[in-house]
Amino acid sequence: MNFLKKHRVAVIVVIASLGLFGLREYRCKLRGAAFSYQVESLKRDAAEELKIGTNKSGVTRFFSEHKIPFAILESEAYGSTQTSGCAPLGCGTNAAFIGVRVKLDGSGTVTEAPKVFGMYQDCL
Repeated sequence: MNFLKKHRVAVIVVIASLGLFGLREYRCKLRGAAFSYQVESLKRDAAEELKIGTNKSGVTRFFSEHKIPFAILESEAYGSTQTSGCAPLGCGTNAAFIGVRVKLDGSGTVTEAPKVFGMYQDCL
């Protein structure tokens, strides 16, 4: 008991610090889960909406409806959107992006299943 009386301020600071650290970690895990959900949701939508044989207007509609800036270059449509998550150790920030790529033929028709991926931007 004497220890607590002598070091009351230090004990309070340690307890408060642990509480703040726990809250920060909890919020980080929520952001990480939201990022994973965004990636998985886009994968499902892309698989449904960008099936082999989908025409150029369907491809354009997919990117527009998901608010993903995109470009069609040669035989591929690709786009990405900025977001954030809970970056793993070794990353500078929580900045992330989700990318979508789909192969097209000469007329803009989908020829392969789309690829959707999520990445943190500034990891080592």
